[in-house]
Amino acid sequence: MKHRPIAFIVLILCIALTTGCWDREELSDRAFDLAASADLQKDGTYLTAAQFIIPSSVVQGSNGGAGGNKPYFIETGSGKSTFESIQKTRQKLSRIITRGHRRNYYFGEDLARNGIKDMLDAFARDPGNRIRLDIWVVKGNTGLEALQVQYPLEKIPSVASLKIHRAVGGSAGTSYLDFMIASSAEGGCATLPVVDIVQGPSPQKTIRFYGRAIFNNELKLVGYLNFIEGAYRQWILDGISYLDLVEDIPETDGNVGIIITKFGRNLKSSISPTNKVKMEIELTGKGLVGENNTHLDLSKEKNLQLVQHTINKKTSEHVLKMITKVQKQFGADVLGFNQTLNRQHPSDWNKLKGQWHTIFPDIEVTVKVNVNLQYIGLVRSPLQYEEREIKQ
Repeated sequence: MKHRPIAFIVLILCIALTTGCWDREELSDRAFDLAASADLQKDGTYLTAAQFIIPSSVVQGSNGGAGGNKPYFIETGSGKSTFESIQKTRQKLSRIITRGHRRNYYFGEDLARNGIKDMLDAFARDPGNRIRLDIWVVKGNTGLEALQVQYPLEKIPSVASLKIHRAVGGSAGTSYLDFMIASSAEGGCATLPVVDIVQGPSPQKTIRFYGRAIFNNELKLVGYLNFIEGAYRQWILDGISYLDLVEDIPETDGNVGIIITKFGRNLKSSISPTNKVKMEIELTGKGLVGENNTHLDLSKEKNLQLVQHTINKKTSEHVLKMITKVQKQFGADVLGFNQTLNRQHPSDWNKLKGQWHTIFPDIEVTVKVNVNLQYIGLVRSPLQYEEREIKQ
């Protein structure tokens, strides 16, 4: 009996501790930030914007961007720093901003060319920024314009960018983390995925995945790789899952389209006694024929080997051209050559890493692509030609 008062007190304390969260905001008091943007204005101030969800409008059967009530709204703020511009945005909102659901952040091109080094501090300090965030550069436009583009397939337009990126063989939810790692690595430079805004056949504009934005060691945008160039880069970095290519086959006055779904790569570095660096790149893959616009019957081994050899030879040339562009035009190691040299020749790397930005443009690079076409589809001969025109 004498233990009952103590047990009663413990029970009361347990009830008190399980009644809920006392220091948290209610859901009805939160504004959920799904996507945001930052731009540099002509007067040198920053303009930030965010796309907020309207919970009452997100209902089953909502038309989203295709018409009807939009389930989101956009609010902006401007200031001499991103922190101040966000503060100006808060002054217009009746709820506390919550960034836990943010998926995309867009930098306008002018801001990216001016440099985004100052913004990284605010990003890194804010615990509301998710590690699995995708940061984008908007080619030729502002970040705010990217937020304003409606996308008919998604209720929330900001979701479209990362879904498109994933659909074309890229990875989603990694660009923020990859950017932070690359920008802090010795000798390396960072990249970000790129979208641009294009005019379709209808009056409505749409958003398109363009490629990669290249930043120098001062985190200033110096140029772009287009879609296919960016895909070649991802192949070198083992970061791609899907790629389709179309190449002309000179012997047949036609072209063949292939789909690559399995990828491999091997980088081998060497250093001469005079500190001349050489990089040998071998890219491998397995794929299938998606289109045959030649007179060749690809069920015949010799014809398939001809197509395969031509595609491998031309793709090797294209990849080397992309690497040369990165070396000579941008001078920014976004290909992971610094990591390869560090891993394979650590002692030499310690001697060269301080000069890497001057060494990288002059690295001698060789590329060999070896894609094995394992499947030609459901038909043997191209259906657009008569049987007498088919080359066996």
